[in-house]
Amino acid sequence: MSTPGVASRPSPIAGLGLFATQDFIAGERIAPYTGATNSQAPGPAEDGRIYALEVAPGLWLDGSSADNPARHANHACHPNAELVWHESESAAWLMALRTIRGGEEITFDYGFSLAESLLHPCACGAPDCVRRIIATPLRPALRRHLRFSRPRD
Repeated sequence: MSTPGVASRPSPIAGLGLFATQDFIAGERIAPYTGATNSQAPGPAEDGRIYALEVAPGLWLDGSSADNPARHANHACHPNAELVWHESESAAWLMALRTIRGGEEITFDYGFSLAESLLHPCACGAPDCVRRIIATPLRPALRRHLRFSRPRD
């Protein structure tokens, strides 16, 4: 399935990425994050990756379908989009946080916990990247942990 305005292709961040094929303005809907909802987290997809999102407490969205190109949006420490759950529509959308130019990779903050971050390296390339996929509010705590856990001379 094709979603107007976006395309999946190899990413310098990781695997396939989601790229804008047109300009988007701040607040504009970019692409829906589609899939079945369930009360339990789905397991890994056929490719071994997890495309599940907890969109509300106890409500999981399984985005593993090939009909969901938004699943290729990578994490970045300074994302240009956010994933928003619209309760009234029972749908999740990638929304532009700022102007996104055609050709630019679309990224969002995966919002991982401290424990989850330890299993997921970040390769977004930001100068202040903590090299772990972790929710923005938790980054200072991870930086403190990493600073105090380094070997001392």
